[in-house]
Amino acid sequence: MTTIVDLVARWAREKPDQPAYTYVDYRADSRTTLTWAEVDGRARAVAATIRKTAQPGDRVAVLLPQGLDYLVAVLGSFYARTIAVPLFPPDLPGHRARLDGVLADCSPVCALTTTGALEACNGLGLPVIATDQLGSIEWELEAIDGDEIAYLQYTSGSTGSPAGVMVSHANLVANIGQLIEAFAFRPGRSMTVSWLPLFHDMGLMLAFGVPILHGDRSAFTDPVAFLMRPARWFQLADEALDVYTAAPNFAYDHCVQRITDKSNLDLTRYKAFLNGAEPIRPATLTAFTDAFRDHGFNPTSHVPAYGLAEAVVFVASAPIDAEPTIATFGSTELVSCGPPRGQTVVIADPDGNPLPPGQIGEICIAGPNVARGYWSDPARTEQTFNATLTDGTGPWLRTGDLGTLYAGELYLTGRLKDLIIIDGRNHHPQDLEATIHKTHPALKPGRVVAFSIPSPDSEHLIVVVEHITPDDPTDSIRAAVKRHHDLRVHDVVLTQRGTIHKTSSGKLARHPTRAWYLNQLGLDGG
Repeated sequence: MTTIVDLVARWAREKPDQPAYTYVDYRADSRTTLTWAEVDGRARAVAATIRKTAQPGDRVAVLLPQGLDYLVAVLGSFYARTIAVPLFPPDLPGHRARLDGVLADCSPVCALTTTGALEACNGLGLPVIATDQLGSIEWELEAIDGDEIAYLQYTSGSTGSPAGVMVSHANLVANIGQLIEAFAFRPGRSMTVSWLPLFHDMGLMLAFGVPILHGDRSAFTDPVAFLMRPARWFQLADEALDVYTAAPNFAYDHCVQRITDKSNLDLTRYKAFLNGAEPIRPATLTAFTDAFRDHGFNPTSHVPAYGLAEAVVFVASAPIDAEPTIATFGSTELVSCGPPRGQTVVIADPDGNPLPPGQIGEICIAGPNVARGYWSDPARTEQTFNATLTDGTGPWLRTGDLGTLYAGELYLTGRLKDLIIIDGRNHHPQDLEATIHKTHPALKPGRVVAFSIPSPDSEHLIVVVEHITPDDPTDSIRAAVKRHHDLRVHDVVLTQRGTIHKTSSGKLARHPTRAWYLNQLGLDGG
């Protein structure tokens, strides 16, 4: 089969001087571009250097800051037939415990970084290669089997400890093809832009993977650059090409809230804004459209989508030539994530029985993009990746996500482990949080999280709020949840900013926040 390595080598031969990747550094006010020939040459130098220390199949930790060197390092590991582990520099605030856990799990034989991050890598007990110090080094490509593992994508930890998803070269190419087909990406006339972290599954796919299939290009920046000034997201493209991008739901709310000066914005070339977070809020789509319609945004560019690291990243998406479909299930409005793209999806109940259209159950997936399992965890791999349903079909990937198929389209309702069950009734935390957001202008998405904890009589509902205003919203929160959901809030915790845990892509991480709460009570947070 054709691998990523084959493709990059091809574009280096056929279009050596054409731009491949552009990094926009707003702190230095610079744009730096690598051509396909430069990408290939630098990746070969990294591969030759890696193989002085590692052998095919060994793990290589990628500990670089956001930038072009990161992409070259990942690709160099592919060239060397080692297994890349996309991570981040050890001094990234708030992530050291996660880094230590991942390194202990995958046991890399060496690490890749840059000169500027070398000092931060001291003490890891690994040989460290500064990829930006390498000159031109010859490296002859070796044949790569599609079933070989290209990289370990460590899950962002929404519902538990991180696990290394084993993504093969065949998985990666298959999912890139599925994404490009869904995007109606036009080779030679399209590009991607991104600010997502490259150690995140969608960040790596959007900035690195998608351009490789047809030798197109991408432009990307640092997540902090977006968070500080979100309009930069829309200023990344610098050519007259169709533009495709993606972000979690919170990013669209962030743009609406923070972009006040729209005088220089032009979104006419943006063909797809993929929205791939937890259940997508209809209010987010409406607010974004209202805010940017007069600046070239077409409502059909909203592309609600669903995916997960265990399927590389992408599973289903709405079409790019129609406005999003919103359907009502009971009293809840849900946004359609569109049909599955190049893979099969079924909905199953807890006993493994396939469910008919319109019923909510666990989303199960089969397709060429489904990864090979979790690194060094055969028991969890068997349970998650090799499920057999009662109709005898399998193997299925059990996603742990709840959803329904209706009229051939997938609607996501929440995480299986996030489900709040009180007095025999199911409540999705996203619905409770949406109600709470409406009680006070300061209670914005990302600052409120709802979960349940066990008690002798029933589950208890807990609401944690990052409180930034002098007035106390506790009574209004309790009243709103009671009025709209007929639920009693057992405890409202007002806390400081930064308490609520987030995944690497900015989504709420309810499980670790719940563990934090239980720890405050002196209880087991597992």
